[in-house]
Amino acid sequence: MSEATSQVRYLGFVFSTSECGVAAIRADGREAYASTPIEGRVTWQGWPAHYLEHTPEMMVRVLDRLEAKGFPLDRKGTMSASWRQHDLAVLDDQDAPLAPAPSWQCNGATEETRTLNQDIAGFAESVGTIEPRFVAAKLPWMLGRIPEMRRHVHRALLSGDWLAGKLTGSYRLSASDAICNGLLDQRTKALATDALKRAGRKLGKRLDPAWFPEVIASDGIVGRVRTSSDPRFAALSKRLRGWKVAAALGDNQATAAGCGAADHGTIVISLGTSGTVNRVVPMDAPLRGRAACFEYWDDRLLLMMLPACASWYEIFRATYATDLPHDTLNERALRARLAGTKLMSPPPDRAITRGTHRWKALEGMKPSERIASVQLSIAAEMLARVRAMLREVKGRGEPVRRFILTGGLAQAPLIEQALVLGLDAMAPGASIEQSRRRGPLAFKTDALGALYNARMSDTRETLAGIAARESKTKRCRMPDTRRASAIRAALGID
Repeated sequence: MSEATSQVRYLGFVFSTSECGVAAIRADGREAYASTPIEGRVTWQGWPAHYLEHTPEMMVRVLDRLEAKGFPLDRKGTMSASWRQHDLAVLDDQDAPLAPAPSWQCNGATEETRTLNQDIAGFAESVGTIEPRFVAAKLPWMLGRIPEMRRHVHRALLSGDWLAGKLTGSYRLSASDAICNGLLDQRTKALATDALKRAGRKLGKRLDPAWFPEVIASDGIVGRVRTSSDPRFAALSKRLRGWKVAAALGDNQATAAGCGAADHGTIVISLGTSGTVNRVVPMDAPLRGRAACFEYWDDRLLLMMLPACASWYEIFRATYATDLPHDTLNERALRARLAGTKLMSPPPDRAITRGTHRWKALEGMKPSERIASVQLSIAAEMLARVRAMLREVKGRGEPVRRFILTGGLAQAPLIEQALVLGLDAMAPGASIEQSRRRGPLAFKTDALGALYNARMSDTRETLAGIAARESKTKRCRMPDTRRASAIRAALGID
């Protein structure tokens, strides 16, 4: 094997709620993925957050594991990262975090959200409707909880932007995540300076557009890795010195890209820690305003979310089925009497922190019926979001011709069957598919999206061209007539 064919040109890092990982594809087509459990998880002010200072040591660890698999990094290439959506870094004048980064699971900013949506004329019209997990609400919430922090704020950005800045010395605000955090004008993708100033005055100077750096597009190059004076980054910057760093992607954009969502007729449904429904539309598509909006290169990505999806399932497991592996749960769900199941509500926010929750609807059920109930309930919640997404574009726009299912829970047979039947009822004739990619990146769609972005940044290839070459899917099978009838009845599908 020649040295050239074994070299890695592109890296796609992943920073999820549970792991730090890195994906690579060599010139000879071999793929690899290395990961380590995420470190630095903490509860801050009663909500989930992360100490970002653990990031460089985790990255060095996964790069060691990648090279041990025969993926050398001697040749300088391009890297990008998929990062937890809405992860907020607030920095001092040394660009060190002033507090742990509140994650997408932090929903404490309810009062700030009400103010931004209702009390500031034109704010929501400019940046979109705000939710408590958005930076525009979380930042003033943080500064309200710790008022003395405000005088030390030098910079505020997304955590992926912080990493790119620490590596390159250049701090930019990636449009990928900023546009769905109430920071950018939805039409121009520029920093919403006037709207943020008005909001800052209303919120007691706890939101200042001067804290946010210049915006960069998703496939823009932030800079090259340079030697770091920060001891925590010394080993990592030495390892990657000279590599180009592309702007970070929010994990939802990365996942949609990794699934091959490159046209206006496809909806991607991801059943990961959170459940998401993604749809790509033109920037000028008239919307009803029910979906979160992301930059998606030259287009716009719409998202509707079920905040607890796989996390809902894990809470159920911890409460009712601690010792049962996933395969056993899936087998029992398939054998359950579906007429004995009930649809249940998602767990409350606080259950995510506690890790357990009991549902009254499940009392008195057989274990198999409980498992089937939670799987069908997750499918029903996701189908409700798909239904809303199909209505989101006024006039419907280009018809949806294809659905792609991804994420760990999409592999559960009962959930897959329920989704297939529900989607077929909503969009008859549309193709319903799952990934058939094999190998270490088979279900690492967020990592693939980051890899694609690195390649696009370096070569100026289009996502459509990369997806056509790299994405591999298979059609989902419809359940037999009897099974389909039982699932439709359980879900209430006519």
